[in-house]
Amino acid sequence: MITEQKLQDVDLWEAWIEYDQFHPTHFGTLYILGEILIDPRSTAPLITKSHDHDGQLILQVPARPVGRSRIKEVLYTETVESLGQYQSISIYAGGELITRLDEIEVLI
Repeated sequence: MITEQKLQDVDLWEAWIEYDQFHPTHFGTLYILGEILIDPRSTAPLITKSHDHDGQLILQVPARPVGRSRIKEVLYTETVESLGQYQSISIYAGGELITRLDEIEVLI
């Protein structure tokens, strides 16, 4: 019996900022953790900063592959100058918006 393989959308993303009291030049570090579908043969960077504008951070991950793929956990980090530097984070796979995070937890 042949069964059709069903692809699961991977939309598990979280973002948080860890306050760093020992560095007076910046507030802390932003961490973004998620899972993406990738081609097992791909050598492309897994997550890159596309740009930021007016408090919105835009990240790019590889386009979702057609055919065989695997799930890969990715982590993006960046130092933030102030607590309100980003109000939202948008993550794109190719040209497709896969998630938008409007809440960023702060750990002090």
